Amino acid sequence: MAFEWEVVVYDKPGTDRTPVRADHVKNIPAAVNAGILTSAGAIYTDETKSKFAGSALHVIADTKQEVIDFLKTDVYAKAGIWDLDNVIAFPLGLAVRLPKKMDGVTVGFDH
Repeated sequence: MAFEWEVVVYDKPGTDRTPVRADHVKNIPAAVNAGILTSAGAIYTDETKSKFAGSALHVIADTKQEVIDFLKTDVYAKAGIWDLDNVIAFPLGLAVRLPKKMDGVTVGFDH
């Protein structure tokens, strides 16, 4: 039985995601449309959003290992940006979700 997972994956110290960020972002709609992602976004080191700290995602998966396997398919993992050895992932019991539209996303969801 699939769960929705709250996932935080930090960038490795000293890495720069900006060279591959466009590739990462363009692949988000496909993962949403496939029913794998319900939300995704960057996390920052401070309130000015001047430096990336990592990513926060909601992932639909049966197990934490399935979450990590999904993360491994992303360009941030393949480029050595994400610290996959220290992924934070917990099953989520979501009480409310407000919509935010992204170009290319063609499905809605009610998980």
